[in-house]
Amino acid sequence: MSTHHPAAALCATLILAACSIGKPVPQPTTYIIGPTLPASSTAARRADMLRMGNVRVTAAFAGNALVYRVDDVRYVSDPYQAFITDPASMLGNEIADWLDRAGPFKAVAQPGSTQSAKSAPCVLEATVTELYGDTRRSDSPSAVMTVQFALMDTSSPRTLIAYQRTISRRVALEQATPGALVRGYGQALSEILSQLGSDLASLPLPAGQAAPEAQAPPATFAPS
Repeated sequence: MSTHHPAAALCATLILAACSIGKPVPQPTTYIIGPTLPASSTAARRADMLRMGNVRVTAAFAGNALVYRVDDVRYVSDPYQAFITDPASMLGNEIADWLDRAGPFKAVAQPGSTQSAKSAPCVLEATVTELYGDTRRSDSPSAVMTVQFALMDTSSPRTLIAYQRTISRRVALEQATPGALVRGYGQALSEILSQLGSDLASLPLPAGQAAPEAQAPPATFAPS
């Protein structure tokens, strides 16, 4: 008949723990969502500036770890495949950079900018409600991103909502890998911002602001 010895079991546990001391802790592989930046626009721009306001990410996707949807109710996160910083800060910077290049505003200030409401009366708020890799079908994984935008006009005593829209994109991935997923996020964000930029360009100008003049093409000279 075998006899269990609690002391022996404890010693074995301590030996295993001692062996693990000194082993390097696995470090996560980190990523940045990088949308394709548009070429600097030569189209006429509005005279006012835009401030990038708060960017929020729904709690389920607000952490640094990449998130995957595995069935209708289950999501899993991978702490060893993660964004290099929190997604809210990262996306706020990327959105501001993209709109600053594309227009239609004169310039776009980064989140947390000290620009006053007088110099930049328009504030763009964004809430990311979906940010995950959809792996429910192993043969067709996809990157999913949904962003709710609200453009606030603070030029009058009462803040007005000048624009509000939710834009969603689903990008098919060639393979279900973390790198492919993050590249899919970059493409999804590019498409979302292209739609946003087009919408903003069609908005009416604030009262009292003159329509921007189109830039003249460069002069050409006929050979003498």
